[in-house]
Amino acid sequence: MTDPIHISNAGRHGIDVVPGRALRLGDGDYPLFKPPAPGLVAAPDDCLGFLRELHTSLLEVFDIAARRWVNAYFDAVIDRVDAQRETLPLPVCVEGVENGHRIWCYAAYRPLIRASCVVEGRPIDAPVMFWLDDGPYSPVVADAPEPRLLDFLAGVAAPHHPFVRRPLAGLRG
Repeated sequence: MTDPIHISNAGRHGIDVVPGRALRLGDGDYPLFKPPAPGLVAAPDDCLGFLRELHTSLLEVFDIAARRWVNAYFDAVIDRVDAQRETLPLPVCVEGVENGHRIWCYAAYRPLIRASCVVEGRPIDAPVMFWLDDGPYSPVVADAPEPRLLDFLAGVAAPHHPFVRRPLAGLRG
């Protein structure tokens, strides 16, 4: 199966995903009326804060467990990148930027909020869903983020900014 799969998410929005290719934070196509001003999301910490707020805002107001889980997921992604800070090449565009290494967080798997799709004739609905290399994954929001969601740096050549449609150039190893 190589045809794109449409995932409805965040109410009336949707995104097409491709089997065998994980959806990541840096892949863009977010359910926004208007993209954020570049200056508001230029620094990695600012962009991650924007993404965290966006994802939690898409959850049902009283779904406290899912809200806690999404926040814990973003914390775990940042912790994973911080732990590998010394081994990650730093793009030239973030040299001198505080926490510039967190640009690698954009490689993390993207949570789809209030998502539904049909895979091989099987309907899937979840408050939080990820599209991984091997297909859809819905975490148990009462549990901590699983290690498989935090192994997002394997095989990633360079991070992409979620709101700038060009690769982040100038990696230095």
